[in-house]
Amino acid sequence: MMIALDRASLRYGPILGLSPTSFELPDGGGITGLLGPNGAGKSSLLQLLSGLLPPSGGEVRVFGQAPFRNPSVLARLGLVPEGDRLPAGLRADRWLRMMGELSGLSGQGLKAAEGRVLEVVGMADRGHLPFGRMSKGMRQRIRLAQSLLHEPELLILDEPFNGLDPEARLTLMALLRDLAGRGTRILVSSHILGEIAQLTDRILLLFRGRLLAEGSVSEIRQLLDRHPVELRLSGEAQALARWAVEQPELAALRIEERAVVISVRSPRDILPRLQRAVVAGELPLRAMDPLDLNLDAVFQYLTKDHA
Repeated sequence: MMIALDRASLRYGPILGLSPTSFELPDGGGITGLLGPNGAGKSSLLQLLSGLLPPSGGEVRVFGQAPFRNPSVLARLGLVPEGDRLPAGLRADRWLRMMGELSGLSGQGLKAAEGRVLEVVGMADRGHLPFGRMSKGMRQRIRLAQSLLHEPELLILDEPFNGLDPEARLTLMALLRDLAGRGTRILVSSHILGEIAQLTDRILLLFRGRLLAEGSVSEIRQLLDRHPVELRLSGEAQALARWAVEQPELAALRIEERAVVISVRSPRDILPRLQRAVVAGELPLRAMDPLDLNLDAVFQYLTKDHA
């Protein structure tokens, strides 16, 4: 196995960052998503895997070895940590050269690696620019380039899409899919299900330092759909209420002035039916507003399920 955790945990003094966690990822390429709201323990898990911290308990194995302070493991993985603190006045190519030397590259090998990674991330003609003249998306591509200099077998990215505009996000996703297709194993964290769903078919679901579930995108979506979602339907309240009580997904209902608030299970099942009723003119709906479609509410609901 490329990655294997056996009841690995991480404490920051009295604070538990990651509860005892066990899972495995096989050798070979592919993308695995690490999903959870902020504070879920994603960064703690990635710090263990990238060798930045030792586990407080249990075992972490990457390429069959403990990664903490282990050069033979660290030489085979690349890391793009969360945050962007690059020196504004430093040229990207000079930074790549410096980081390549720290990775053990030199001479013509370093020069070739620099040109290769800039080409891979689509920055071959802009590597001479200082970071201060780059957009967020350009800097993120340079950070990815740095992690690829030594051709790692495992690539770890912590919230890589934060702050990117839609075009830059799609560009980065395409780069990651291409790398995975060439045989690189990628572990990427995010607090947005849609981002992860576009990248991978395998998700690890984390909340409050606990691994709640592991499965395919469809399996995780089904799990999340069990959380009742509140929707405010604006229009003729009595007619909307009559329609709602006939729906098998309805969990609760309350009538407000010129609106009805419904709590529904499996929103992906009821929403197409609602749309058809409105299009057919059967339902006097003026607007629909989701009230609690946020991951924190969903994960708290799942935590109760797993208590």
